[in-house]
Amino acid sequence: MKLVSLMVLFMFGAAPVLAEDAAGKPSTDPNPHVRIEGDTLIYIGGINANGLQALSDAVRTLPRGQVTKMLVNSGGGDTKAGIFIGSIIADLKPHLTIETGCFSSCANFIAPAAASITIRQDAFLGWHGNDRGFAIVAAEKGVTLRDHLREMVSPQARDAVGPDGKAADIEAFLDEAVPATEALIAEEAALYERIGLASDTFAVCGVGPRFDGRLTGDQLGWGFSLEDMAQLGLPPVQYEGAGRYEDSAAFKRWLILLTPEDCQG
Repeated sequence: MKLVSLMVLFMFGAAPVLAEDAAGKPSTDPNPHVRIEGDTLIYIGGINANGLQALSDAVRTLPRGQVTKMLVNSGGGDTKAGIFIGSIIADLKPHLTIETGCFSSCANFIAPAAASITIRQDAFLGWHGNDRGFAIVAAEKGVTLRDHLREMVSPQARDAVGPDGKAADIEAFLDEAVPATEALIAEEAALYERIGLASDTFAVCGVGPRFDGRLTGDQLGWGFSLEDMAQLGLPPVQYEGAGRYEDSAAFKRWLILLTPEDCQG
């Protein structure tokens, strides 16, 4: 049984997802809308292979220097596609404006690659972990990455069947999942190094049992104040709304507030 698609379903399908009927949610459209309008690259939808292809097509014949701005509205998605998309954004280095939201893989790979970040009123920038987070949690538990992934997927895999009608073979799945996760961790690190980030603390700050049970209501992950995002090495960030960004309705609805001090130990 081919298990790559099961790996995505088990490991990432259970991650926080923005409900499709939630008002004010970033777009998770599986067929992202990608276009260039003058000097602005627009990306609306999930982070996936479709979006990567659309983005690649849009910029393939783009005159150097034409795009200086980017507008994004994305609830995130696939790590692999996100890393490639982040690499393209790192080449373009646009000034990024977030409309509605930039969450998950959008926050992990697009936002850090921009020249600057503007968060519109009632929009948010938030994280719930990257692939290195799996290794961090495993280390905190004192188990191997394989054992941690087994624990993660076992509940979903218990009743899963493959195209042949047979029960999912978890150990065969892990034979693929472990090296695939390790490869993604290395690819994430390479992108962050290329961008010039000293660490990916912003993307892993809230992973692990220290923060279990802190999310309430619609909350899906964490965010930081503008000052703390600067301290964590992200591009310069400004918020267009009135008052402090972390006091905004969108931030409080979707995110918990963390500080660099929360990320220690």
